[in-house]
Amino acid sequence: MTRGEDQKVKILKAAKQIFGKKGYYDTKMLEIAEQAGVSKGTIYLYFSSKDELYIETHEQGFRQYLVMLENEVNKFTTFKEKLICIAERQLAVFYNDRHTPNKYLQAYNNDPKMIQCLHNFLDNYHKYVVSIMKEEQIENPNEHAKAFIGILENYKRDIFFNKDYDYAMLLQTVLFVVDLFIHGCKKG
Repeated sequence: MTRGEDQKVKILKAAKQIFGKKGYYDTKMLEIAEQAGVSKGTIYLYFSSKDELYIETHEQGFRQYLVMLENEVNKFTTFKEKLICIAERQLAVFYNDRHTPNKYLQAYNNDPKMIQCLHNFLDNYHKYVVSIMKEEQIENPNEHAKAFIGILENYKRDIFFNKDYDYAMLLQTVLFVVDLFIHGCKKG
């Protein structure tokens, strides 16, 4: 890795950490530079603006997440195991960031490029879940994938705002959602 590549990696890593802790609006480029061990001017050699850096940190994270998810899901053979894996990974992202929810709760600075970046990720994530539905020959895989992802997405509030929410609760949620999705509602 060249010195320039190393600096860019350090900048992206520092930006991801600081944006995650403070959100877009409260993050200063000087803080990122100090965390990365570079001058503020060096950041602008690689990124023309704070917006561009913010978008790049997200694009990189989104790509890494999809690669990781596919690798993890491929370790399993049954539909149920694959759904459990997808559900756990989706909720774990929020759980691991539960102390810094700003990056999920801010409106991405209303930047059309950031909104497009997020849209592209969600579209690719949905397509991946659709592919799992198709493997299982689920009828209407697009709608089933949306429903599965949507159910999980609603648990983000519990993870962020319930101070007692722990990983055991996350796993219980995963099993409940997968059971509900596969077997439907049960009268009780």
